Amino acid sequence: MRALVGSAAVAVTSLTLSAGCSGPFHTADDHVTSAQRAQALDGQALTCEPVTTLGVVAPAGIQGLTPTIASALTTALSKTEPRIRAVPMPETVNRLADNDLTGDYGELLAGLGRTGILERERLKRIGAALGSRYVMQPGLAEYSQGVFDKFEFAGFKIVRIRTATLRLWLQIWEAPTGHLLWETTGELTSAAPIAREEAAVSLDDMAQALWAKILKTELFDSTIPSGSCT
Repeated sequence: MRALVGSAAVAVTSLTLSAGCSGPFHTADDHVTSAQRAQALDGQALTCEPVTTLGVVAPAGIQGLTPTIASALTTALSKTEPRIRAVPMPETVNRLADNDLTGDYGELLAGLGRTGILERERLKRIGAALGSRYVMQPGLAEYSQGVFDKFEFAGFKIVRIRTATLRLWLQIWEAPTGHLLWETTGELTSAAPIAREEAAVSLDDMAQALWAKILKTELFDSTIPSGSCT
């Protein structure tokens, strides 16, 4: 196990991220898989009309990480080209409260956890209140870390390597119909040398990198044209 991790650490490609980065961040491996997009997904509407992003859903043991994942998605969405007009979360919350839809919102996410489906009527009401045809549903599937020893110079030098694995998923739903139009999953594994075991790989940096890859290489490719908004 240590030999395998050591070999992977030597071969990693360095990726330096400026926002909140406390040290070197190395990408050992990443992978994104997407389902075929529905023809109803209109690329121009996605960039010209407001898109609602729902709260990140996660298993009970890692729900405390969802604010970081949500913040990273907001940052990644602000840097897409073309730009996605994501509705800021404070505006979403306020407009849901103004329309007495906070209960519907909670039940919508709870139902997703039970069935894997956003309930159509609640989704339709929320989309109408927010003026959004499309709704993004992000999810956190896994985040784990480990520390390994890497031996250099014929075993005379030991370098401690912290690895971290992050798995995210993203869906796009059409609010008026309740149809799931697109979904993707992504996984990123990072490795970074550490001076002490308590040092951690930045979750925010990893999430931003993985969201950016999902949005750039999977959502906005040549199969979804975009044009200027009128």
